[in-house]
Amino acid sequence: LNPKLRGLLQKEMIGVEAAMKEVYSAIIRGNHEVVQEQGQAIHDSFILAQELTDKDRKALKAAVPRAFLKLDQKFHKQAAKLAQAGEEGHTKKQKQLFDRMTNSCVNCHSRFVNERFSGLKQ
Repeated sequence: LNPKLRGLLQKEMIGVEAAMKEVYSAIIRGNHEVVQEQGQAIHDSFILAQELTDKDRKALKAAVPRAFLKLDQKFHKQAAKLAQAGEEGHTKKQKQLFDRMTNSCVNCHSRFVNERFSGLKQ
């Protein structure tokens, strides 16, 4: 990745991690509004939806494996569902979706950046 794209991706990941921590806390406190807000924030952080030039978008797609893009897309769809579960006040569904999202993070990190997360090497 070029420095601009690497920086955007890192910024997104830091934001997602912070939001996931807030979601966890909100779920265990029954704060559905925060679950809804943070789930939506995670969904909206989708890197390909950001203001990238066509050249940047092509460089990103060329630099990362297609499987990474699919996992990332799936993760952000799960976040949208989490936001909906928050809006509905459905705690059980929130827990299930949060678990799926956590599994998506672990799966992606272990497959694509295990040199940074050596504890996830299989």
